[in-house]
Amino acid sequence: MSHLEFTSATFLPFLPEDCQVNPGAYGFELAWWLAQVLARSGVVTSYPVGEDWGWLIEYREGDAEFMIGCGSQSDPGEGYRGQPVAWSVFVRQVRSLKQRLQGRSEPAIALRLTAAILTALRTEGIEVVVDESA
Repeated sequence: MSHLEFTSATFLPFLPEDCQVNPGAYGFELAWWLAQVLARSGVVTSYPVGEDWGWLIEYREGDAEFMIGCGSQSDPGEGYRGQPVAWSVFVRQVRSLKQRLQGRSEPAIALRLTAAILTALRTEGIEVVVDESA
């Protein structure tokens, strides 16, 4: 799994803090934007789903399922100051017990998704750091 990390004011929340999944856990706007950009390039995902840590969109190809997580590394209220915040995006395959026992994974799909996300962010002029150790 790779983490893409960047700092930007592009995806700041527009709804108040009490509408976020948790205080300082932003990412809906980033997940929504990614879902739209990926769909335009033929990669159709789900709508964003909230989690305690941020938001995710799901992607399926055949029997392979992937989670694309989008979250901020922010203090509560930080997203409303109009200043850039730190963001993190990751792609992780969600495997069933059977798939894990059989050693089935699809790293090529994960790499393709990560590359598409990286291209989309860079097209927006966002400088991204790729953390392969995650």
